[in-house]
Amino acid sequence: MAHGNLSCLAGLLIVLSAHAYSGDALTEMLKAGLGNIVKETINSPVTYEKGTIPTWLSGNFIRHACGTFGETDHRNKNLPNYIEHLFDCFEMGSKFKINNGRVTFTNRWYDTTVEDIFNTYRRQMNASSMFVHSIYSQMNANQIDKWFGNMSAKNKVSKIPNVSWWLVGNQAIAMSGQPIGVIIDPNDVTQKGYIQYDDNNLGVPDTTQYLFSNNPAHAQTEADGTLWSTVSVVKFETQSHLKIKRVVYKIGHDLGRHVVGTFNYEDSNLTRCKGTRPYPDFGARFGYLHSIAMTENYIILPETALMDDPCVFTRYDKYEPFLPQGFQYESTGYSRLLVMRKSDGQFIANITMPPFFATHQLNAFEDGNIIHMDMLTYNDSSIFDKHMFVENLLSENVYTTNLSRISISISGKTARMRNLRGDGKSPSAFEMPTINHAYNGKKYEYAYMTRNFDRREQNAITKLHVDTGVEQEFILPEGMFVQDPHFVSRQGAITEDDGVILAQGVDGIKHKAFMIIVDARTMMMIAHVTAPDIALFGQHSRFFPMTVGKPDTGIDGTIVG
Repeated sequence: MAHGNLSCLAGLLIVLSAHAYSGDALTEMLKAGLGNIVKETINSPVTYEKGTIPTWLSGNFIRHACGTFGETDHRNKNLPNYIEHLFDCFEMGSKFKINNGRVTFTNRWYDTTVEDIFNTYRRQMNASSMFVHSIYSQMNANQIDKWFGNMSAKNKVSKIPNVSWWLVGNQAIAMSGQPIGVIIDPNDVTQKGYIQYDDNNLGVPDTTQYLFSNNPAHAQTEADGTLWSTVSVVKFETQSHLKIKRVVYKIGHDLGRHVVGTFNYEDSNLTRCKGTRPYPDFGARFGYLHSIAMTENYIILPETALMDDPCVFTRYDKYEPFLPQGFQYESTGYSRLLVMRKSDGQFIANITMPPFFATHQLNAFEDGNIIHMDMLTYNDSSIFDKHMFVENLLSENVYTTNLSRISISISGKTARMRNLRGDGKSPSAFEMPTINHAYNGKKYEYAYMTRNFDRREQNAITKLHVDTGVEQEFILPEGMFVQDPHFVSRQGAITEDDGVILAQGVDGIKHKAFMIIVDARTMMMIAHVTAPDIALFGQHSRFFPMTVGKPDTGIDGTIVG
């Protein structure tokens, strides 16, 4: 037994000593993705490093990338000359076009008010400071006031939502945590204005008495293209009396948002707000949703313990980041699972669980009287309010992700959580999952995700068998940092994992963007290309067929991504 332990230790030392770069060197490589884009790159050829591009793969692999983080080398918090948080960066569209075995690269700034203002400062944040209202980053109050009128003007899109991608009809929609989306043409990476839905504003009067909050960035989509989402609606009955409800809606081919179900929270009395303390009753507070889940017959809303705080309306400061003011993580509170039946909009379950935070869904499906919902969970909200700050991205930035299955008994109205990875595996940091989307809401076997997303540690794309806990990985060389993977099914595929994984990223050694294509079955590389220039870190990507965004193309009734 002792000899066995020594042997294992020796093997571990060999692995550790095999690292080619120090932590400081890897930090400098990571910093390549946290700087500034000097010039645009439009439809430029790439360098083919390894392998060949499958000829059957055709489309635009587009990503919400950042155009600038400011002066990350010489950070000044007193006069904010850099963007502190990944969620707040000034956006760009970054894409690899794949067609007939060839690849080109585009990295383009969108035509927005933010870009117009930033250009007047010659794209120098030492001059502009942080002039945009933020989610987490510190702002310059004087600059917020100076540019308020421009940012509020209706003649141009002010800023591109830069979290997720929706497909509505034949349009690619850039989305974030509000029910406002901007149409992006993935063929030329340009914005086409705010999407206009053919409905009555979800039945909510367009007055200052009402406001929307927390439309999850990530929706769910049926095989026929019907998209499901939800949003909270706050109504001011009086200055101190609030009524809050959550509506679940769907978007069909008619481009109308149709309310299917409504869940009412307890009323809020703002006279109960005292000092800086959050609102005292959890029943009047909805939980933050970053994503929702869907099965064949149900929509599940896993509200996290990052709970909204109605008291924000008594003390909101427009010069301070929004999310820390509007939401508080309640470690003594609870998370809430709301289960709605799709057929009639009835909420059949309202289940409370010990507090957790969740980012992204893997998938959900029904097994008789049980709903299984698989997602990435955390013990608190620090993945948002700590680990995505630039200061932490440039450090060791240790965090652990739970790959969780929540099983809900429909008849018993109970739920339990377990670890999908099984016992005995080392804790790890996973993010940005993807599956074969033909299995949305159905029994499935495989999920794919990034290990060490936006961390200086060695990155990998991990394939998880959700039934057995078995993991396969494609491990990237040190200094290459991968963003979220995306599954694309092979034409004529029969098995679930018959397809490829696409992923973009930052090559910190070459200071350029890259794209890899990995066989989803074997997790071996098929191809690796390098872009002619850098693309910065950002958030989600999506693969769209060439037809998406073209006005003369109808809806074919199928889902891609």
